[in-house]
Amino acid sequence: MKRRSLPKTLALALAALTLAAVCRADSLTDAEAAYKAGRYDEAAKLMQRAAEQGDPKAQYAVAVMYEHGRGVPQDPAKARDWYAKAAAQGDARAQNNLGYLYYTGQGAKQDYPEALAWYAKAAQNPDADERRQGLAWSNLGEMYFHGRGTAQDYKKSAECFLKAAQAGNPAAQNNLGYLLEHGLGVARDARQAMRWYARAAEQGYHFAQRNLGVMYEVGRGTETSHAKAHDWFGKAARQGNPFAQYKLGRIYERGQVVSKDLVEAYKWYLLSSQHGDKPAGQSLRRLETVLTPTQIDEAKRRAAAFTPVDP
Repeated sequence: MKRRSLPKTLALALAALTLAAVCRADSLTDAEAAYKAGRYDEAAKLMQRAAEQGDPKAQYAVAVMYEHGRGVPQDPAKARDWYAKAAAQGDARAQNNLGYLYYTGQGAKQDYPEALAWYAKAAQNPDADERRQGLAWSNLGEMYFHGRGTAQDYKKSAECFLKAAQAGNPAAQNNLGYLLEHGLGVARDARQAMRWYARAAEQGYHFAQRNLGVMYEVGRGTETSHAKAHDWFGKAARQGNPFAQYKLGRIYERGQVVSKDLVEAYKWYLLSSQHGDKPAGQSLRRLETVLTPTQIDEAKRRAAAFTPVDP
């Protein structure tokens, strides 16, 4: 049987579409290279061209540029519009980010139900990669935990956090640990809480490092270990976690597993108090009754030199 040849007009149309797709792909490649090189103005122009031709990846990229002011003036409303275009085409990253803009009220009126809807679409998007899907499930878990855009539901929150945690999301791993520790929406299980705190802490998530420090300090879900508590409080404190800084100050004040050092204790209390930690402020006043002015000046010098480290 002979195959029919395509009508000339249709063949020309298909050729034009193919050429347009190739040109769009070339523009995206050039735009990505310019963006990575820090040539944001050039990247914005190339991405805008592809975005206007309907490419969802380019639409997402243009939205990011408007959200953060890279290569274009910062404009949350335009970011929302471009995220919406990409999200409507099924881009999971755009769906999640659009949910975040509605959650925070950036570029649009704050709308928790709308944020919830977009987080749900991103979480259930079959084309999303594991990391992006995990982020969306984590955001959805937060909505159920706090009752924003929906009724508060710890059980649903735990289910969402579990999916995100299994995808490797550290915030969800920490939050699932919290629910397990306190028996919210799940049976109380301190050992399982420890497991999830540890997985998040090992990724450098300072809230989990702080929580893990507390578990070792009080012996919940594990044997008491002041040495391990010190290690985890130290990791979180060096990232700037105020509660961990307070705890580290107590360790130095008491001389637990480290040499007693009131100057170092004052330093950590001071750093913590600068973020509003009230017990740290009370501890500062207590140490001021026993330290000399020279020692206090040294502690303040150390605090001023402190720079939080990356995880």
